[in-house]
Amino acid sequence: MAELRLKISEELEEEIEKLPADKSKFALEAIEERLTELKLERSKAFRKLLLSVFNRMTENSKLSDEDCLRLGREVNEDLARRYGLVK
Repeated sequence: MAELRLKISEELEEEIEKLPADKSKFALEAIEERLTELKLERSKAFRKLLLSVFNRMTENSKLSDEDCLRLGREVNEDLARRYGLVK
């Protein structure tokens, strides 16, 4: 396992000293939580970009919302059959 050393301000050190005994575990959990938040932010940004592209691709479509939903369901069913998820 890798080791991580940090330099922190005196104010932050005082706050950390007030924490329960296992400060390493606390720091590790904080880092893991922040990494998860960053992954979610990137995922949201990607979905937003993808939706924007799809909207531009379909802005002149003559299909109704119902047609699109029906076609999407058909594609999902066909893929499920192809990969053996449904018979």
